[in-house]
Amino acid sequence: MSVDYKDLFEYRDGNLYWKAKTHPSVRIEVGDKAGGLDLDGYTIVCVNYKNYKAHRVIWEMFNGKIPKGMVVDHINNKKSDNRIENLQCITQAQNSQRGNYKNIYSLNKNNKYGSRKQYNNKRYHLGNYGTPCGAYMASKMFFIGGRYV
Repeated sequence: MSVDYKDLFEYRDGNLYWKAKTHPSVRIEVGDKAGGLDLDGYTIVCVNYKNYKAHRVIWEMFNGKIPKGMVVDHINNKKSDNRIENLQCITQAQNSQRGNYKNIYSLNKNNKYGSRKQYNNKRYHLGNYGTPCGAYMASKMFFIGGRYV
């Protein structure tokens, strides 16, 4: 069964809002903000008892079906920032290359980016930086035991 997201959701500033109820027993109201965060930090919405990642729903609302072998990526690496201008459709290989930023995380409270590195099963916090690039450079210059790790 194909879901027409435009019938169910209204998009506003990176968020989805319900346009219609999906089932009479579901406790949502038209106009409610749809979705919540999963354990990985992605926003998900539930339609007919199935979870969908909101960034994929939003991409398809604006651009149609995601081609096979392609993934929807968050340009700024913030998993819950689902503004259409922050989403891009890229290959899995390109997404893996962007994985260099996997040790970078957003500190939402002050618009800074943290950097961390794991070495010998111990996690090290490398500091907070003003840009993702600064945090990435810190992770690449991690020095321990007389060598770069």
